[in-house]
Amino acid sequence: MSEFSMKDLGLVNFFLGISISACKGGYFLNQSKYIHDLLNRTGLFSSKPINTLLSSKSLIASDTSPPFYDPSLYHSLIGGLQYLTFTRPDIAFSVSQVAQFMHSPLDIHFTAVKRILCYMCGSINHGLFILDGSIGSLTC
Repeated sequence: MSEFSMKDLGLVNFFLGISISACKGGYFLNQSKYIHDLLNRTGLFSSKPINTLLSSKSLIASDTSPPFYDPSLYHSLIGGLQYLTFTRPDIAFSVSQVAQFMHSPLDIHFTAVKRILCYMCGSINHGLFILDGSIGSLTC
């Protein structure tokens, strides 16, 4: 404060799309508003939630699947999902799988992206709980 003028704005509540809630013993970080906006943009907000992500097997590029009609939409959704991995490590593997096909996405790859989004629809309030310097995945 001796070098620059500063003002105490209190506890942080929302920063760079991440909601921060003070809970007993730590802080809970989630991106439910960002997920909500992403699901609304894709028209999947009212879709049926699913409990599982992609299988652990890698998506294999298939010559039988046609190219996805809107690669820029695919790129945008992958970017949004990658941003969500900051507070949602549970989707990191699946997002990295679909991100491998950014150069030429096929319909099968977009179907996998929609599956991730349907999973997010059912787990919109999940996030990270930071407790005494350790991180765990919980809800608050």
